[in-house]
Formats: sequence, C-alpha cells, structure tokens
Amino acid sequence: MTTSRPAPNLTLGTVELTVADLDRSLDYYTRSIGLKVLHHEPGGAWVGVPGRVLAVLRERPGAGLPPASSPGLSHFAPQVPTPADLARFVKHYTAGHSEFELVDHSVAHSCYVMDPDGHCVEVTCARPREEWRRQGGRPAVVADPLKPEDFTDEPGADEPYAGLPAGTEMGHVQLKVTDAELEATEPFYTGLLGFEVQGRLGTMFLAIGVTEHRALLVLTNRFSPDGGEPAPEDTAHLVGVDLLLPTAKEMRALAERLTAAGYPHALSADVLKVRDPSGNLLRFGANAGRATRPALPG
Repeated sequence: MTTSRPAPNLTLGTVELTVADLDRSLDYYTRSIGLKVLHHEPGGAWVGVPGRVLAVLRERPGAGLPPASSPGLSHFAPQVPTPADLARFVKHYTAGHSEFELVDHSVAHSCYVMDPDGHCVEVTCARPREEWRRQGGRPAVVADPLKPEDFTDEPGADEPYAGLPAGTEMGHVQLKVTDAELEATEPFYTGLLGFEVQGRLGTMFLAIGVTEHRALLVLTNRFSPDGGEPAPEDTAHLVGVDLLLPTAKEMRALAERLTAAGYPHALSADVLKVRDPSGNLLRFGANAGRATRPALPG
C-alpha cells in the first residue's frame, strides 16, 4: 500500500491511564517520580513538567490489574534532557525504592519503575550517536543491565534532586499488541498510518517513528500475544495515547486514508480517534495546544 507519510514534526502528547486511588497515584508521581500536578479536579489529574502534560490520570475506585494478556500499555517514557538529570533521578529513586530496573539500550540509558497500579514508567535519556550500536544500518535494539553505581560518576549526579526538569518530553510509548507475528500490526502502522520502522528485535519488538532515530511508538507482542481480551473498564489500564499533528490538514488527510481503506475511525473538529488492530486507542490532535489543555480527553 502506498501512502503519504505523517508530518515529520508529529509528536507524542499524553498517555491517559486509569488508576485505583488518585491521591495515592499523585503522591507517587510527585514524590517518587518528581512530576508536578498541572491540573486537578474530582476524578482526574494531569501530571507533567512545566508547560507539558505527560499523563492524564482518571480514577476508577478500587480498580485492579487487567489480565496479563490484555493489550494496552507496556510503558511510557519521559525523556530527560541530560545524563545528569537521569543520574539524579536514579539516585533519588533507588534511595527510596527497592524495585527498579536500570538498562543500557545503546541509544539511551533508562530506569524502569512501576507505579502503584502496575503502570510501568521508563525515565530515559538519549545517548550520543557515536555510542550507538547498529544492526543492518539501523540502531540495534539491546537491553544490557546497569547498576546504580554506573550513574554516580556523571557530572552533576550529586546535586539535589528537584524533580524531572522542564525540558522533559515524552520520549516514546510502548504498546502491547496481540498478534503473534505482528502480521496485522505492522501493516496498520506502516502501510496505513505511514510510520517508518526504526528498529526491531525478531517479531517481538517493532519501533516506529516519523524521522530517522526517533521512534515514537514501540510495539511488542511479548506480553499479550494470541488475541488477548481488552482490559475491563474496572481495571487500571491505558485509555489512549495522544499524537499531535501540526495542523488540521494533516489530520484530515489521515482520516481520508483511513476512509479509503475502510478502516473504522471517528473524526471531530479537533481529534481523530482510531484503534489499532489490537484495540489500542490512538488520538491524533490537530495542534500542540492539546498537550497542555486542562480538559480530560473523551
């Protein structure tokens, strides 16, 4: 299938998640992660850094874990500007928590943590390109272990932790998909939406983006292959992911491609909603103003 590609400056917006206890989640995201509450109303809150919402939290009192085989969020990845920012976060988090995972991805160093509802957060920082390992001309997908002491010599690591800095952005979002060989997922994202494959590890991981070295979404069938059932509404789960296009023209063009392919979607004045073959909801907005607008997505 031949399609026009998405605009090169397509960016990630927020992830929307349900949580069992909003106050508990806000305590974790502010104290442990170091995000700020940017907007708060009964049943919902927006957390992020100044000028940028990273996650919308919607309360489902008493929500439990979804089935392990359900599609949805594998993790979302706030990306800090400098290695020193990541080193300070690692020192802060590991001092108060025993469960975390430190990983060298070659293209980035990361600290994986789990919130009280089982949502995984990867705080990450890009590495210099000259340090990247490559495979087949593309960045290699690797996951080598690191230790807390690997971060202690980073200049600035000993400075007081003041939370994730203002320059933090959404580096990528990894979604769980349910087709074992990505036979429906890959054509949807590449042929229909027009993303480009940036890297892969067998059939288990597929990184897709719009420009070289920028993988906005990472898709994995590692956790929920073979048609897992959608997460029930009364569980803590991913509601949707926002992707931001520069203008309404690009959004309408994408809607036209979906219509021509007969793929179900819903278009309104300011958002295009479409679910991938596993049921993960993608919401394409027409401008970056959606990233900071204090309104719960519908």
